[in-house]
Amino acid sequence: MKKMLTLVALGTLALSSCSVLGTRSAAVSGQLKGFSPNQNLGLAVVGYNNGRYTADGTQPQVIDKFLTGGYTLTLPRNVPYGTYRVVVFRDANSDGRFNTGDVVLSRDNGKLLVYAGSDNQFFNGTKYGWNIYNGTADIQTTLLNNYDLEAINPQ
Repeated sequence: MKKMLTLVALGTLALSSCSVLGTRSAAVSGQLKGFSPNQNLGLAVVGYNNGRYTADGTQPQVIDKFLTGGYTLTLPRNVPYGTYRVVVFRDANSDGRFNTGDVVLSRDNGKLLVYAGSDNQFFNGTKYGWNIYNGTADIQTTLLNNYDLEAINPQ
């Protein structure tokens, strides 16, 4: 009976620690260049597939009035595995979210955020969890930095 209770307790502990055993928490950081404050700007992680942004309702970090030249954004763990980008956008309806109709104000920096469910899932060299992929073998898998964003029309 003691062995049975021990097994049940260990099973419960293992299930409750899924967030520890699951995808690691990650953040991405970079510099912001050419954006002026007071434009109702936001920063969001958005789906990016076949050259198009996908408004997936992820919660952005509002950056308006606090543009200090840099940012750090916690990456979500409750999105589908796939490719994403961080964008600066004008929040047209002031709801604090990237929606269809919001204008992306940042240039394509040539980098993708890849949320992989297994090693090498989308690109060779990516690891389980969040990665930065820039089209070369130089893939960032642990420290996700230098994801710089530049304004399309610097102000």
